[in-house]
Amino acid sequence: MKKLLIASTALVLTAGAAAADISISGYGRFGLGYTSADLNPTGGESSTWVEQRMRLNIVASTTSDMGVEFGAKMRMQYDDGDSAVAGNRAQFFVSYEGFYAQVGNVTTAIDEDTSGLFYATEIGLTDTGFGDSRSDFFAYESKAGNANKIGLYGKYTISGVTVEASYINPDHYDFGLAVEDESSLVVSYAAGPLTVGAGAVWNGAGIDGNDIWYLGGKYAINDMFSAGLTYIDEGEVAGLDLGSTTSIYGTYTVGALGVTAYVAQIDDYDAALVYENDTSYGVGASYDLGGGVKLLGAVHSTYDDETYAEAGVKFAF
Repeated sequence: MKKLLIASTALVLTAGAAAADISISGYGRFGLGYTSADLNPTGGESSTWVEQRMRLNIVASTTSDMGVEFGAKMRMQYDDGDSAVAGNRAQFFVSYEGFYAQVGNVTTAIDEDTSGLFYATEIGLTDTGFGDSRSDFFAYESKAGNANKIGLYGKYTISGVTVEASYINPDHYDFGLAVEDESSLVVSYAAGPLTVGAGAVWNGAGIDGNDIWYLGGKYAINDMFSAGLTYIDEGEVAGLDLGSTTSIYGTYTVGALGVTAYVAQIDDYDAALVYENDTSYGVGASYDLGGGVKLLGAVHSTYDDETYAEAGVKFAF
């Protein structure tokens, strides 16, 4: 009887597993980081640290008889300085042919940006780029975040054109919060060597009037070299005009080695904002060891005329 019960239980579990798909994926990274900025309140001119991150994505999904996929995702993530790790708030999704949608702890159109143009200057172990936007906007929360926030995200792709839209309600469960709803929209087109895109976010991060928009394009001359340009109008925060950010970048790849460099320029920002200079630049390199393992490194000069550098290894699983 005991063996029969065990066999019956195994059969039930196997039948359930066949009807659904549960996967765990993610990455780990570790290395060294350095900044010439004075981050020590007791004195000192520089800071060096061990960079660490461990990320696990848990995704469960199933497909209906009509071919519509339904699923949910949660994430566990450890970063430097964390004393404990817990799962984040759930994200639910549905997918059918070229349509994909999320509800809950969603990504946002401007942060996801399938074209990759909005974050094109990110390089190195931690995907840092000072050509990124200096404005605030909502994004997928990898850890415990705003429990009052809920969102919707949708994406549709056809004939090389991708349209992404999102809506975030930051006070869904608490109507007393002094925040605005955020909306964002991104449209991109990819054909052969050319990628172009444009996007905007309204009331970024729930801040009234914090409207951001961008234009970008990238061209791959061959499999070895690509170059691009991105312009971001940064919007306004707390009455301060953040001006604009323009970046130009290029990537050269030969075999397992890839090198990316960028130069970013900020302009037309409010006089109350103080930077040491208006230009930032960086150079990053990656070497693919195979099996999802890469050696990564980068050096940046920031708008505050400081040096930021990092190097280490990142492995996906």
